Amino acid sequence: MAQTLVDFGRSFQTNLDNGVIVPINATARLILEFGINVPTVTNFVELTTTVGWQVTNVFATPPDQPKLLLQVLMDGIVVGSAEQESISNDEDEPLEMTTTFQSILTNVSIGFHVFQVFASNPEDLQGDITLTGPVNITGKVYASV
Repeated sequence: MAQTLVDFGRSFQTNLDNGVIVPINATARLILEFGINVPTVTNFVELTTTVGWQVTNVFATPPDQPKLLLQVLMDGIVVGSAEQESISNDEDEPLEMTTTFQSILTNVSIGFHVFQVFASNPEDLQGDITLTGPVNITGKVYASV
């Protein structure tokens, strides 16, 4: 059965490297939000999230490093997540990282849905994380029509 793109949504703070400065600590922080409509019962939603970030003031030695935890919520329920630990570079310069991941949802209920992305650093005592960019998410709804 052929699938057709029936809706598209997105949210972004920046598409640029070093386009924002958003400090992240252990408390989850809302960084992106958008809504999309699902018009039919047989469907799938494809979400792609990209977050560029920087690690500074690393106080730990491997394996204890700051970690970026990203959680994608649909209508308040976690439907996707990624956790990436920073890599010690043994330098005084900030460490630049990018996290990109997809979440695929199938047979989402008909109607309008709100998607949110939260970021946190569960190991914030090990070092500081700052979102720098790009910071964005796209959502595509495919359905049988």
